Amino acid sequence: IGRSFIDFVHPRDRNTFASQITKGLAVPKPANVTQEKAESQGNQGSTMVCRIRRYRGLSSGFGVKETAVLYMPFLLKFTFKDITDAEGRGIYLVIQTTPFFSAFKESDEPVKKPVPFVMRHDANGILEYIDPESVPYLGHLPQDVTNRDALRLYHPFDLEYLQQIYEAIVKVGNLARSKPYRMMTQNGHYLKVETEWSS
Repeated sequence: IGRSFIDFVHPRDRNTFASQITKGLAVPKPANVTQEKAESQGNQGSTMVCRIRRYRGLSSGFGVKETAVLYMPFLLKFTFKDITDAEGRGIYLVIQTTPFFSAFKESDEPVKKPVPFVMRHDANGILEYIDPESVPYLGHLPQDVTNRDALRLYHPFDLEYLQQIYEAIVKVGNLARSKPYRMMTQNGHYLKVETEWSS
């Protein structure tokens, strides 16, 4: 209590976190919309994934400052609320957090109920978007891989097959589900994925 929330956010995620908040504050309200509708539009919120520092309690001893600082990925949902309290009316930022856990408990474990996720890159192969749903599988946070070369995530031995897919997409426009190919995870290992491609 009494500390800024951003102190608990990983240093690499702080700029993304701050811009997400200012983006929520700067959303213009149309002049011809009723107050009630404008409040509901402004309260839809936005989401992001970031690493939050784990609590270092005294349960393991008093050497808290000497222990390593650990971070855990969370999905954050931001909403702004108008709240009237004893001091008057104010706008408060409400952050709802949901922790992300790995989809795997051990290596080479098959996924029983895979959750689909979306990745989008431009014609030059630069990643423009990746779903937060990918985090438990790939381990990459969206802000860590967007604006980077998507080809670097693919296994080198699968690039020839992926080239055939890209050539088919250019001719046809989309492609049914691909054969499994390997995509690099955050820890440098590979995960087999199947993709439904579109242009």
